[in-house]
Amino acid sequence: MKNFKLPTIAACALALCAASANAATNAATNAKSAKNASQAAQEDIRIVKINDANLDKEILNYKKPILLEVSSTSCPPCLTMIPTIISIAKNHREIKVASIGYDDPGMDKVKATFPIQAFPTFFIMKDGKIVDQIVGATKEEILLAAFGDAVKPTAKAPAPKADPTPRKLTCTVNGQFSGLKNFVNISFVFTNNEITDFDLTTDVFVPPELDREALFQRFSSSGKGEVTRTMTGLRVHNNMESRFIKALDMKKTSTYGEMKAGLELQGFSCK
Repeated sequence: MKNFKLPTIAACALALCAASANAATNAATNAKSAKNASQAAQEDIRIVKINDANLDKEILNYKKPILLEVSSTSCPPCLTMIPTIISIAKNHREIKVASIGYDDPGMDKVKATFPIQAFPTFFIMKDGKIVDQIVGATKEEILLAAFGDAVKPTAKAPAPKADPTPRKLTCTVNGQFSGLKNFVNISFVFTNNEITDFDLTTDVFVPPELDREALFQRFSSSGKGEVTRTMTGLRVHNNMESRFIKALDMKKTSTYGEMKAGLELQGFSCK
């Protein structure tokens, strides 16, 4: 019977440890690279997330023009405005673009400062004061026109490299709508750096003590998507062919990376 010497076993153990350490190092490096890429994308589109802690510095004490967007994760028009907000942030650095997530924590001072009654709402600001207000989904040209002479001609940035292979982005978030908890799932397909498909479902959880049928009728009559009954409440569905989405005329020129950064800024988890 052949015996294994201790040095041989020890050498094998050291080799396994080294391989494990290398794998861990590589995994950590890859994770850091992915995190840096996501942060770089957010930094590139330059959208500032606002809460009570930074309200004074970023908004109220800021002297230059600001586009302040107020949105909710459960608001389909808000989600369709993300490509427009990204476009302004990328192409008009003379305007600070900032975003308020109405359902985010730490927003008491923000809510007390601004007259927020609907989503999305866009506040046009200068010297820390509101100079105009636009409610509802709208076109980029209308938002820019509200700034008057403060807006500079759009500089033509180099077009991103065309990618004919479709890429799918799926993002989810737990939110609330009219006091009801929900789960939002949104997906995009990008081809040649344009949005070529879009699908949005919002599962609304209705407590047993509420009148589910009355809520179903209310959601159905709103015209904001196809509404179906579920075991836990309601599901509201929209896609590129929905009349509601077509009426919003969503801008479709965002890239995969830009849209991912924009949704993650709004609190979505994306893959």
